[in-house]
Amino acid sequence: MDKLLEEYTELIDHKLREYFKTVLEEEKAYHPFIGDVFAQVEEFLLRKGKRIASCSTLLTYKGYTGEIEDVLDICVGIELYRHGILIHDDLVDRDEKRRGGGVFHKLFTYEDRFGESIAVFCGNILFSQALKTLFESNFDVVGKVIQLFLEDYKAVNESQTLDLLFEHKEPTVEEWYVMASKRAASLFKASMLTGAILGGAPAQDLQILEEAAMHIGYSFDIQDDIIGTFASEEQYGRATGGDILLGKKPLHVVYAYKLANRDLQQELRDIIKAKKVGADGIDRIQKIIKECGALAKTKEASRDHANRAIKLINKTSMNAESKNFFKDLIDFVTENLDWYQ
Repeated sequence: MDKLLEEYTELIDHKLREYFKTVLEEEKAYHPFIGDVFAQVEEFLLRKGKRIASCSTLLTYKGYTGEIEDVLDICVGIELYRHGILIHDDLVDRDEKRRGGGVFHKLFTYEDRFGESIAVFCGNILFSQALKTLFESNFDVVGKVIQLFLEDYKAVNESQTLDLLFEHKEPTVEEWYVMASKRAASLFKASMLTGAILGGAPAQDLQILEEAAMHIGYSFDIQDDIIGTFASEEQYGRATGGDILLGKKPLHVVYAYKLANRDLQQELRDIIKAKKVGADGIDRIQKIIKECGALAKTKEASRDHANRAIKLINKTSMNAESKNFFKDLIDFVTENLDWYQ
């Protein structure tokens, strides 16, 4: 998996550089500052990282065609789309870092409102540019992919709306799944089905992949939230427990409110309500989540979704290389869960 990700990430990055070379020339001709903004967008997109979304599109497409060259421009669209969402997400969550660098809305001078406003506009621009990239492709069925993007963009924003609501209420496990069904699950649906549709996958496989993408998304979300709560800032690249102190309710916190006794539930509420509580507060949150069994329960859920996803991937008619990529990717997620005891 790592070898494939490294190989295909390099190809996608090359296409992104080609894309921005043309775009920067056009934007600088319009206005020097807009050219500078797009240069920041390019830097933001090209920061080192695994391009799991666009590689999922590429590997799914290759799984049905054996080819990759024709889909690389589509992968550029996937990355533009994904990073537009990330720019907005970082702004709403008041994050400070993204892949070792500053979040996009912190890359500009003047007052905070200036950078935040630029982030809103640039996130919107990236969505429009992603659709433009799809429109300009040579695929006959690209209309189906554009419809998929539009549906997914609406879904992700609905999920973020519920995520924001949950900062002010305690969701049930069922409500958390309603929210998460349109979070990472939507992104994997869009990226994998894009590759499948463009690759001419049979209708039965499209249904299987949509269900598999949902389970992969759930497993990823659960794992990522656990990392955010339990990994150090050096490991994670962000402050430990930052999302919880913002009031967010990852599944392990939802389960803690369900499984812990009343005293521990109230203690957890008090710590989260206090927000900036420092390392001692984070340490106590971690202990409560572990001691009441919420961490174990959440790990179990992630592994269950991972196992379901692998079974579904095996049912498709993709080639062995692509199947093995997704199975290795899913295994990597569940193996990470063992780091946190």
